[in-house]
Amino acid sequence: MVNLLVISLRIAPAAEAAFTEFYHHHYIPKLLEVVPEITTARRYEEYGVAGSLKWFSKRLLTFYELAPNVSLEQINSALSRPGREEETATWQHWKVNALQGLSRVAYQQTYAHSRRPWDGIFGNRPFFQVSVEVKPEAEPEFRAWYEESYLPKIMADVPTWAACRRYTSFDRDPVIYHTIYETANLADLETSFASMRSAYLYGSNADWDRWVGTAITYQDAASYRPIFRRPG
Repeated sequence: MVNLLVISLRIAPAAEAAFTEFYHHHYIPKLLEVVPEITTARRYEEYGVAGSLKWFSKRLLTFYELAPNVSLEQINSALSRPGREEETATWQHWKVNALQGLSRVAYQQTYAHSRRPWDGIFGNRPFFQVSVEVKPEAEPEFRAWYEESYLPKIMADVPTWAACRRYTSFDRDPVIYHTIYETANLADLETSFASMRSAYLYGSNADWDRWVGTAITYQDAASYRPIFRRPG
């Protein structure tokens, strides 16, 4: 079953305000009305890129949480349901004329640490996302080490992580794995990064590096802060 649909995109700063007005207050409300299989919409913007050229192409994410036991086929069918033709046409206009690096990928949650926020997942919190692609033949061994050794140790050594979950792509080749570390606020995010760079975590970081190339074929990491949520 699918847990998340993630929309990823970039847009030029000059067009961002007009697109955001349409997306937040027209497209998403109509989508949630017509497709109740989508229970919540959360938007995030890449954080920590101020003062850099990357600010001009910061990544924006939309997390659509899905109702339990929804299959990829069901959600794809629901997305073609009539009732939002005007919003879809306007979206297509934006897609053709302004949106860059647009992708839509479905994910299934495959791991969750026992530490969880009091108000549930994907509250109004920033997060740190680590993304990897792994050689298929090495994935079982890597996953066992990562989920049974590495993540429990990191969560113990960095108490300001409020939650940790892993998601596996459902309709993407090659498969991509996202680990999401949530924090209570931006201050805790910075504190968590300082802890991750501490000397006592050198061993864990070195262990990670040993998997690069032997198992991990691609890796990326970025921080995000919340900019929209519906329902509120």
